[in-house]
Amino acid sequence: MARHRHTIPSTPTRANSPVASTLRISRHAGTILVTLLLPALALTGCGDDIKAAGSSPTPSASPSASPSPSPTPSPTPPSDRDADGIPDTSDTYPDDPKNIPQQVPVNLQCDTESLSGGSLFTVHGGKDGRPDFTEVWAVKPTSCDLIGSLNIVTAIEQQAYKVSKYDEQDISTLYEMCAEVDPDDVYAEAGFAASSEQIPEINAALILCPKHPYAKKWRQAVQRGQADADLEAQGRLFGSGTYRVGKEIKPGTYVTHDVEGCYWERQNSSGNIIDNYFTNGARRVQVTIRSSDYAFNSENCGEWRPAR
Repeated sequence: MARHRHTIPSTPTRANSPVASTLRISRHAGTILVTLLLPALALTGCGDDIKAAGSSPTPSASPSASPSPSPTPSPTPPSDRDADGIPDTSDTYPDDPKNIPQQVPVNLQCDTESLSGGSLFTVHGGKDGRPDFTEVWAVKPTSCDLIGSLNIVTAIEQQAYKVSKYDEQDISTLYEMCAEVDPDDVYAEAGFAASSEQIPEINAALILCPKHPYAKKWRQAVQRGQADADLEAQGRLFGSGTYRVGKEIKPGTYVTHDVEGCYWERQNSSGNIIDNYFTNGARRVQVTIRSSDYAFNSENCGEWRPAR
């Protein structure tokens, strides 16, 4: 039997098509391109590393605070020596924080026993609000006259004026009294009793100058005068005239001193004389007025006061 020989077909040869050729060329070209680009990329990377290593890093810009404006210098506060809140330029009393009204310096023309023609003295306000007469008192002026006019300014002056009971708002006389140290001052005489009109004036002067050299004697004169004023109000101190007993004067024993041409009489309700007396001069005269007397009359006998 015949054997049939089977022939194994060979792998067919691929035909070189245009597309395949093109793909091969593209792969080959791509391989070459990559081969060429790798060194260049490596060099570029090295260059970047060199730049990074050679240059210092640039800090990122951070927001900065806006610069604050320079402070405006504050103005220098005005001078205020007494710290009362009022500038010295507007402060009437720049050295007194209480701003107590003060009198302007007062000028006095004074006569002394040793200086003829008078001397000018200026009295300034003291720390206690009273005028300071120390410099004037040192020369013991016998009389003083205030120069110019004087306004009542301080609280002390207002108080002195009120006590004085002057009709006009003028205390020049008080300043003159305070300045004088007259050895013949009647207010300083031993045993002197100020009258009811003199008492307010002396008290006012003592408010203005309580340290006057004659202050003690002035006060004694006021005390005696006040005692007499009380007696007068009681009807136990009286002078010349005719008085109703029991209504205007009190009955009792009375005396008077150092009289000349003194006459007195006790009267009944008809005006007849119960008793009387006359003397040309006497150091002391005494009379007893009875409650049964209707009236009492005296002339040139001075002041009658209760006998002691």
